[in-house]
Amino acid sequence: MIEDIYNKVYSLPESILVGEAEKKIESVLNDRIKKIYKAGQDLLIEISKEDLHQVVKELKENPELQVNRFQSIASYRSKNKDFILISLTSFIYSFSFLIKLKISEKESREGCPEIIEMLAGFYKAFDFYRDRSELISEKSDMEIFYRDQDGLDCFDLNISADGDTVREAFADIDISRVINSGYYRDMEIYNLIAYISRFDWKAGIFPEICLCSAFEQLLQLKVPERAVYIRMLLCELYRISNHIYFISNICTSLGCDVAYNLSLLERERVLRSIEFITGARIIPNFIRIGGVKKDLNEEVLLNIKRVLPVLYRNIKKIESMIIDNFLVKERLKGIGIISKDTALSYGITGPNLRASGIRYDLRKDRAFASYKDFLFTSPIGRKGDCLDRVIVRFNEIYQSLRIINQAVKRFPNGLYIKKINLSHIEFQFESVSYGVECPHGLFKIYMELEKSNINSIIVKGPSINSLILGEEVLKGNKIEDINIILTSLDISSGEIMTD
Repeated sequence: MIEDIYNKVYSLPESILVGEAEKKIESVLNDRIKKIYKAGQDLLIEISKEDLHQVVKELKENPELQVNRFQSIASYRSKNKDFILISLTSFIYSFSFLIKLKISEKESREGCPEIIEMLAGFYKAFDFYRDRSELISEKSDMEIFYRDQDGLDCFDLNISADGDTVREAFADIDISRVINSGYYRDMEIYNLIAYISRFDWKAGIFPEICLCSAFEQLLQLKVPERAVYIRMLLCELYRISNHIYFISNICTSLGCDVAYNLSLLERERVLRSIEFITGARIIPNFIRIGGVKKDLNEEVLLNIKRVLPVLYRNIKKIESMIIDNFLVKERLKGIGIISKDTALSYGITGPNLRASGIRYDLRKDRAFASYKDFLFTSPIGRKGDCLDRVIVRFNEIYQSLRIINQAVKRFPNGLYIKKINLSHIEFQFESVSYGVECPHGLFKIYMELEKSNINSIIVKGPSINSLILGEEVLKGNKIEDINIILTSLDISSGEIMTD
C-alpha cells in the first residue's frame, strides 16, 4: 500500500477528513482520552501520562490509523502548569495529531527522561532527545566544530570512526540554547510578528505568515485576494533566495569558487526585489493579520517582470557549472542517501523529503494561499543522495519563477488588508496549530491563548528533523564527506534555537 502512496502524483490529504479521523480516534481510544478537538490544522488529544504508552502504541499499530511518523516534541508552561506536546503524523492517511499531557515541574526541568525512553521504543528519532552526554564521551573519537559554516554553526558534531568511515555521529545543540521561552510574554502581537521571523533568518516571511495565518484561522478571517497574491509573491522570492544561498554553501563545500560568487550575485538580485517590496531583506516585518503592511504598485510588478528572465538565465548557468561538471557531479553522487522509509520515519519535510522520491508539498496538498490556481509541479528525486537534493532545489527555483510569472500577469485589484482592532478581541481559552511550506519544509506554530494574552507558543521548524536524520545518514559515509552531506540538508540555525 505504501508504494501506491509514493507513486501518486500528489497525495490526497482530504481523502480522510479531520472529522472522520476524530471519530476513529474516539472509537479506538475512547476510555483513554480526556479531550479531543480540532486545534487549527491538527487534532489535539489530551491524555494522562499513565495512558501515553497505550495511546501511542494504538496510534502506530492500528491499521486504520498508522501514525508512523514522528514530527516534534516540546515541553512548555501554560497557566502555571507544565505540559509536553508530541506531534505525530499518519502520512498514509494525511492527518496529524498533537498529544498533550501534563507533567511535573521536575520532569520538565530534567527533560522527561521516562517519556522520551518510552517514545524511543516506537520512533527511533526520539533517541536524539535522550541524555547522551555519557554516550558521547564514551564513543566519540573526535569533535568537529562548525563555527564559520552557515547553517552548521548551531551544533557541534561528535563522531566515532572506523578508519576514515563514520561509525556513529552525535549532534550537540547546546550551543543553540540562546533564547528564553518567556520572550513573547506581555508582548504586543504586532511586535511578535517581527520577533517570530528570526526563527528562519534565511526566509523570514514564512514564520510571519504562519503566525498571522494561525490568528486568521482562529478569527475565521478571510484575507483579501490581493493580499494573498502579495504573500505568495514574497514566499516564492524568499524560496528562491534561500535555495540560491543553499547553492552557494554547496559551492563552498565543493570548492567551486566561480559558481559561489555567481550565486551570491543572483541572491543579491532577489534580495533587492524583496527590499523593493518590504523595505527590508532579512527581517521583513511585513505580514499583518488580515493581509500585508502595504500595497504593491505597478513599478514593483514591472521590476519583477524584468528580473525573472535574467534570474532564470543566470541560475541555468550556475546549474550547468555544477551538474554538468563530471568531477563535481561524482563528488555529490551516491553519498548521504536517504531512503523513502527513513525520510518518513524521521519526519523530514520539504525538498529533503521530495529528493527521496516522495512528492509531498503543502502548497499542493493543503489549501494554502491560492496555489491551487497556479500551474507548477513539485520536483522529486530518485535516490535521495546529495546530488538529488541539489537538483531538486535548482528545479524548485525554476518552479518558483514560474509561479511568480503567473502571479504578476494576473495580479488582482482590491484591498491589501482587512483591518481589525486586535485590542478589542478577547479569546476564550483556545489552542491553535498552523503550518506552512517554508524552503526547508514544514514550519509550524502552536499557540495557547486566553483573553488577550498568549499563554504559550511553540515554534518548530523542519531543520531539527533534518539534523536528527543527519546523525543516521552520516553512518557508513567517509569523514571527508561529512561537510557536504550536512550542507545538502540545508539546516537553518534559527530553527534549531531552543530554550
